[in-house]
Amino acid sequence: MRNRSIRRLVGSGLVVGGLTMGALVGPIGSSGAAGGVTTLSVAEPPQSVATSNYPFYTPATCTTANIDYWNLAVRPGYWFGLGNSVGLIPQLSMFGTPSFGTSGGNTTVTVTIKPWVFSDGAGHTAPVDNAAVAQFLNIDKANSHTSNPFCAYAPHYGLPDQVLDVTYSGGLSGHTFTMTFQGTANHTWIEDNQLSSIVPLAPAWDTTNGSSNAGCASETWSSIATNGTDTCSNVFHYMSQLTMQSGMWQWADGPYRQFSAQYASGIPTGLDVMKVNAQYSDTAFAAKAAKTIDFIPESSTTAEISQLQKNKLDIGYVDPTDLGRAPGVGKVGKNTLPKMANYNPISGTLFGTFYWEFNFDNAGSTYQTHGPLPAWAEEINNAYFRADIQESINQVGIIQHVDNGYATPNWSAVPAYPKTTFNSGIKNPYAYSTTKGKAQMKANGWNTKVYPAVCTKSGAAGCGTVAFPIKKGDKAQIELLVPGGDPTVKTATQDTITEVKNAADIQIIPSYRNASNYIAPACFGGAHLWELCGYGGWVYAPDYYPTGEVLFGQGAGSNVGGYASSEMNALLTGTLTGFALNQNQAPYNTSYAEWSAQNLPFNWQPVPSPTDEYAKGLKGAEPPNPLAVFTPETITAI
Repeated sequence: MRNRSIRRLVGSGLVVGGLTMGALVGPIGSSGAAGGVTTLSVAEPPQSVATSNYPFYTPATCTTANIDYWNLAVRPGYWFGLGNSVGLIPQLSMFGTPSFGTSGGNTTVTVTIKPWVFSDGAGHTAPVDNAAVAQFLNIDKANSHTSNPFCAYAPHYGLPDQVLDVTYSGGLSGHTFTMTFQGTANHTWIEDNQLSSIVPLAPAWDTTNGSSNAGCASETWSSIATNGTDTCSNVFHYMSQLTMQSGMWQWADGPYRQFSAQYASGIPTGLDVMKVNAQYSDTAFAAKAAKTIDFIPESSTTAEISQLQKNKLDIGYVDPTDLGRAPGVGKVGKNTLPKMANYNPISGTLFGTFYWEFNFDNAGSTYQTHGPLPAWAEEINNAYFRADIQESINQVGIIQHVDNGYATPNWSAVPAYPKTTFNSGIKNPYAYSTTKGKAQMKANGWNTKVYPAVCTKSGAAGCGTVAFPIKKGDKAQIELLVPGGDPTVKTATQDTITEVKNAADIQIIPSYRNASNYIAPACFGGAHLWELCGYGGWVYAPDYYPTGEVLFGQGAGSNVGGYASSEMNALLTGTLTGFALNQNQAPYNTSYAEWSAQNLPFNWQPVPSPTDEYAKGLKGAEPPNPLAVFTPETITAI
C-alpha cells in the first residue's frame, strides 16, 4: 500500500499526488518544441515535494512525492503497473518468478535476482546481489520495534515478524535468497505485498560514517536486535539523516540518478534534477529521449496552470473544473482554459482508497493526549458518531459538482475502481442521507437545534458509552488538518463540512496546512496534536493485493490513528492465510472488505482521478496508471 503506497498527501479530487499521477503529466513547455529535446519539466503537486532520498521509508517519509522520486533511481525487486495495467511487469523487475514451497508447516519462497548493477555515475559499479537484499531486510527487522519502522510494517504480519529465517544461496555475493514465513501464508499476498516491498540497497549505504562498511548486510537474521540498538538501526539513522544533497544519492540502479536537489533555510524546495543512468540494466526500457528531468515545485494549482499557459512545463496538471465534464469514469473532457493548445488532457482512475483519518487518541496513535480523553476523542471513539459523519457526506454530489466528474465514490478499504474481483459485491452501508445523522444524534441525547450540537444527556455514559463517555455540555466538533494550495481540495472540504453541519449538526473545523512540512510530521510523526487528518489516501502500491494489515493492524506503521479491533485483526489474519478479501468465513458473518466499510476505521472520501496535461509532442509516455507509477524511461520523444 502506498502510503507507503503510497500516501497521497494531496488528497483532493484532482492532483493526485506525487510525481506520478497528478503530477505525472507531460508537455513540452519550457523545453521547447518537440524533436531533439532532452529535458522533461515535471510539475509537482501543490505544496508537496520530495523530502527524502532514502528508499527505506518510515511513516513520516512515506509520501507519494518521496516514493515516486527515488523510484526513478532505485528500483524495488518487483515492479507493478505500466500504462493501464496494475499487474506485475517482468521487464521492469529485477527479481525473477518466485518459487513457493513448504517446510515443517511453514511457507517458503525462493527468489532469484537478475544481474543488475548499481552505479554512481563516476565509473564505480556494484552488483545488485544478496547483500543488497540483506541490507534492506535486516534494517527492516532492526527498526521494527522502534519509532521508525518501515512504513508497511504491521506487527505479526509479513515482514519482518512473520519471517522465521532468510538464507542466501552462494552467500551474500550470490543471487538467490529464500525466506521462510511462519505458518500457511497466501502466496499472492507474499509476492504482491511482501516481496514487492523489498528495495535492494546499494552497498555504499551500509555505513554509519559515509566511508567504512558497517556490516549490516552480513548479520544473520536470528541475531538482529529489534529495539534500536542493532548495527542496522545505526545504519538507518546515519543514512536517514543525510540531506538530499549528499553525494551518497548518486548511487542508482534505476533509469535515472539524482543530479541536484535544492534547499532553502534547511528545507527541501522541490527544485530537483534527475539525469539518465547510462548504466541502467534494463536496456529494453532504457531512457531514449528524456535525458534530464526537472522537477518544478508549485505553491498552488493556479500558479502551476499559469506555467502551463506560458508553455514552461513538460508535465503538468489542471483543476478538474478547467476541463469539460468527465464523459465517464476514467475518461477526460476537453481543455476549457485559454492558451492550452500545446497540451492534451489525460485522465484515469486510481487503485486506491481516500479518507480522513480519525485519531482514536490511544497508545497506537501517533499523537496521544494522555490523561482523560478530550471531548473530540470520546466522540470519535463512538461508532455512531463516525457513522453520522459518513452518511452525511454526499460523495456523488461532490464528485459531480466539485470534481466535475473526475473522481470515484469510495466506501471501503478495497477500491471500488477499477472493477476487479476484489471489490465484487461490497455494498455501501452508509449511503448519503440528509436526515439519518441528525436523527441518530437526537437519539443519543444531542440538542441539534444549536450548532454545533450539544450533549444534553447526563450520567456515566452521557451521549456516548461507559467506555467512551460524552459529557453533558460537550460540543460536537472536531478539527480537521487538510492540505492547502489546491482550490478543489478546499471546495470539496468546505462542501463536506456544510453537508455534515446540515445533516448531523457536527462541526468540522478546517485547518489548512502545508502537506509536506506540517501535515505529514503531525499525522505520521506525531509532531503536533491532530484530531482528524485529511492528508489524502492510500494507493495500493507497492502492496498491490489490497489487504489491510498495514492500515488497520494494531501497531501498524500506517495505522497512525490507533484504530484497534479484534474482529478486524481476525479478518486480516484469515485473509492473509488464504481466503478472499471479500469472502465471509465462520465464525464471522462479514469479510475484511465489508468490515472496513461497516466499522468506519476511517471517514471514507471520494477517490480523485488524475487530471493531467501531456504536451502534444510527447511520444511514448504512458497514460496515468491506476497505481500512480511514473515511468519516464518509456518516453521516446518530447
